[in-house]
Amino acid sequence: MKRFPLVALALALGALLTPMLAQNRNVATRLGFVDADALVQAHPDYKKVQDLQAQARKELAPLEEKLKPLDQKIRSGQATAKERQDYEALLKTYQDTLKKWQDRQNPVLRPILEEVDQAIAKVAKAQGFAVVMSRQVAAQSGLVVYAGEDTDLTQAVIKELKK
Repeated sequence: MKRFPLVALALALGALLTPMLAQNRNVATRLGFVDADALVQAHPDYKKVQDLQAQARKELAPLEEKLKPLDQKIRSGQATAKERQDYEALLKTYQDTLKKWQDRQNPVLRPILEEVDQAIAKVAKAQGFAVVMSRQVAAQSGLVVYAGEDTDLTQAVIKELKK
């Protein structure tokens, strides 16, 4: 009869300790990378974004051409009060025009970004990656110094986007 309480106690302790041991074990996590710019540009609807960007450049280029010489005069200290006034007015027009084109581009770009994110998640899950980072951000931040070629999911995600 004394054995039963000892066996029960051992089973109870085992049941309590098993989850704690499982939480403390080291699990290998696969880390992947993608070229985010390449993915966005590979999306079938990216042509719409390019068209908007081309229209924006046509409207912004003449303003930039007028701003450059005024900016140089102001920086060199040779600008008159009228030139400074013209610069401020032109700069405001440029910023307003830029915002207008960004406001037109954002609704076109948003669904593309969402589909790219979904494709990344699908490919990562299928290939067993727990984390996927932008290769550019990782490199610029110094967060990642080296990553093997087998961690690049860009081409697999591009194939997923074209389905």
